[in-house]
Amino acid sequence: MSAELEALNNLEEFMGGLPEKLDKTPYDYSTYIRWLELLREVGDIESMRLARMTMSSRLAVPEDVWMEWVEDERIQQPDGFGDAAKIRQLKDLFDTAVQEYMSPSMWQKYIDFVKELDDSEHDNVRAAAGEVFGHSDFALDTLEQAVAATNAYYNESQAIWLQYKSHLEHYITNTADIEDDRNTFVGKLQATFLKRLGQPHAEIEDTFNMYSGFVTNNLADSEYESQMVYATGIVGDTRIKCAKRESLEGNIEASGGSWYSFSLYIGKLSGEKQADMQEISCLFERALIHNYCYPEVWDEYITTVACSSDAVGDALRVAGRAIRNCPWSGKLWAQLLSLTYACHGYQHAADIYDIAVATHALEHSMFEFSNLALSMVNAGRQEYQASESESADAERLLGVCSGCIEAAYGLDISTADPMLRLERCCTFITTTLLCNEAETRKLWTRICKARRNCTEAWILSAEFEQMHGSISNARGVYHHAAQRKLDNPERLFDAWLTFEHIFGEQTAVSKAEHFINTQRHLIRKRAERSTANGATDHYAVPQTGDIEIVAAGASLKRTHSAASQDSTQQPETLQDAVDTTCSRNNTEAAPTSVAAISTAACTTVFVSNLPVSCKETQLVELLGGTGCVENVELSKNKDGSFRGQARADLRSTDALVSALDKNGFRLDNQRISIHIFKQHYQGAHQVSVTVKGFSPETGNKKIEIIAKEAGGFVRIRRNQQGDVAHVFMKSMDDAIRAVSELNGRVVDGSTLEAHVSDMPEANVVPTRRPTNIHATTHEQHGAAQNMASTSLVPRKTAVPSRRPAKRVKIAKPSADDVPKKPDEGLNTGVQSSMHNKKSNDEFRQMFLSGGDQV
Repeated sequence: MSAELEALNNLEEFMGGLPEKLDKTPYDYSTYIRWLELLREVGDIESMRLARMTMSSRLAVPEDVWMEWVEDERIQQPDGFGDAAKIRQLKDLFDTAVQEYMSPSMWQKYIDFVKELDDSEHDNVRAAAGEVFGHSDFALDTLEQAVAATNAYYNESQAIWLQYKSHLEHYITNTADIEDDRNTFVGKLQATFLKRLGQPHAEIEDTFNMYSGFVTNNLADSEYESQMVYATGIVGDTRIKCAKRESLEGNIEASGGSWYSFSLYIGKLSGEKQADMQEISCLFERALIHNYCYPEVWDEYITTVACSSDAVGDALRVAGRAIRNCPWSGKLWAQLLSLTYACHGYQHAADIYDIAVATHALEHSMFEFSNLALSMVNAGRQEYQASESESADAERLLGVCSGCIEAAYGLDISTADPMLRLERCCTFITTTLLCNEAETRKLWTRICKARRNCTEAWILSAEFEQMHGSISNARGVYHHAAQRKLDNPERLFDAWLTFEHIFGEQTAVSKAEHFINTQRHLIRKRAERSTANGATDHYAVPQTGDIEIVAAGASLKRTHSAASQDSTQQPETLQDAVDTTCSRNNTEAAPTSVAAISTAACTTVFVSNLPVSCKETQLVELLGGTGCVENVELSKNKDGSFRGQARADLRSTDALVSALDKNGFRLDNQRISIHIFKQHYQGAHQVSVTVKGFSPETGNKKIEIIAKEAGGFVRIRRNQQGDVAHVFMKSMDDAIRAVSELNGRVVDGSTLEAHVSDMPEANVVPTRRPTNIHATTHEQHGAAQNMASTSLVPRKTAVPSRRPAKRVKIAKPSADDVPKKPDEGLNTGVQSSMHNKKSNDEFRQMFLSGGDQV
């Protein structure tokens, strides 16, 4: 009693959540199996019938469930089968069961049911059965169907065949007095024997002995020898086939019916010269009994039948069965749709697509739905190409492509196809067949917006812009994509640099390298933070030994930051890596300043597309709170209204990385943009590039044109001889690019040598504030030395001058002060020039006139 109560409680608890389970997962076999198990425990046969019918309406019922179902239905007929309706109900169950699975066990159940009807002592039962089956000889007809379906089973077909043989022998015995009828059945049985002897099966020797007895008893003595010789030849070939199959059958039995063992078996049979398609199909059917819920088995079965049979309808029937067993497989739906289009045309294929969408069976995976959508797009493409390409057909094909993309991107993006097969196909059709570049651009915009982290999508979009748009558009796509948290950022970086090397100028290449290094630094910081938090990012992170792009000396070089063999520790930053690289360069020239890109020096972000209602406190909270944000400056219009932009100074690099991670965050239903703030360099940040080797014939204008190619040019100054020039650039980046442009360049027959000026003071534009001209400290002594190489006063000789720079205010000397010679000591020279009372113009004229006093 307690067991019954427990079973009822379990059933009640299960039924409480069953509707919700079936709504969420209507194609979960385990839910239905558990439902039937609980109903069997309480003995509710009527509810079990309902549960089985519910399962059958959505899924193919497994073989063991079919066996239980038909057995329960037979038990429900205690009064026999006198009613034709009851017989028809069971017949329909058996017909459906043997169509879904060609199982010898299920056919044996069917044969037992038919024999029970045929052997019934009641005439009304046989009459009702004849009415249901359509003729009185329904037992022989059922046996023939069973033999045809199971004849290729190696170990399990003999029992059904023997029953068919016995039934024919019974007819031969009963028609002994009617010669024509007897000969008819003898001929049918002989043909059955010969077909069986040609079919490999485990009992081949028993079958051959039985055939020998059949020939002896039923054929004339004169025919015995010829018939046996013919049969012996057939059996000889069959024995060879059976010897090959013994080991393969043993593998299947040892593996418990695994698909791998069946696939090896099928591969062996397919490799034979005269492969028997019926035997191969039988092997697939045997495999499906154990692996009915594996889509790959059904897919292989459909492909094999479609390739080896001229009748596409056979493959279509297999595909229909496959969908009932695995409705969650987009590949099987795609097979069904393609075969339907081949057999019945586009409209029926579109109906299959609508049915698949209506079942909601593919909504669990965007990848599976993409397989179905891809098949639908291909059907639309074939229909468009077969037609006269009218505008209506073009609009329909465009609608199919757009509709499939929209339907696919309404699903979970994390389950998307990494190869973007659907996206590639749709964009190819809209670009190549329909020649609609605007629509293709919309599709790529939609794709990249949805799959923001997919590197392949961004690269394909950039390639489209490169081929059908403009170089600047493609560059913009790469630039925008590089700021995303991509699944494979190095792949994008390589594609971008390849693009710039092919289509861009040196300036564009340098800018791309600059930006890529910045993003690599952010990725590394992001990874460090994730590691500290016990998590890992989903994209690749460049390690310390990865390739960094730096500017060293006179050209851009790629250096490996961990290549130093004598280094005792790994460089912690990119600047450390650059310094290590420079220390390995054995050059006799003066030390060359090497600049590398480091985001740690800039912790200011620019935030745009903010809602006009956004407050400073909201922005601070968004960027991490007061612990991360040092200052926020909101940009306003002339009337004082907020313009939706702000600049925020952050306290650390970690805060910068955290803020950049929120790029694309929605604030009041607006997607905001957060990027590193680009400084507008002032004069105090100008950098000097020293260029040597000029011909006196080269004018400043030509030097200026060359320097402007690097961008950021400010001004140029040359020495008196004209062989050395100082080119002032806006920033270190511009100076590096200028070095790359100028170094080694041949101008007017002279080869130039360029490097970034080594002195920090020389790289800062002197101000017009008066300098303490009487200072004689050690620091000012060093400053005077450093300023000497960039003195802008023309000089007569190449001897280093001790005079101050042009922009230093010169005090007028008193009448009794006498200027000193330049070859006197450093302090004397500095003091004498400081006490000179002449103006700069007088000083210049005096020097040019050849005077040897300063």
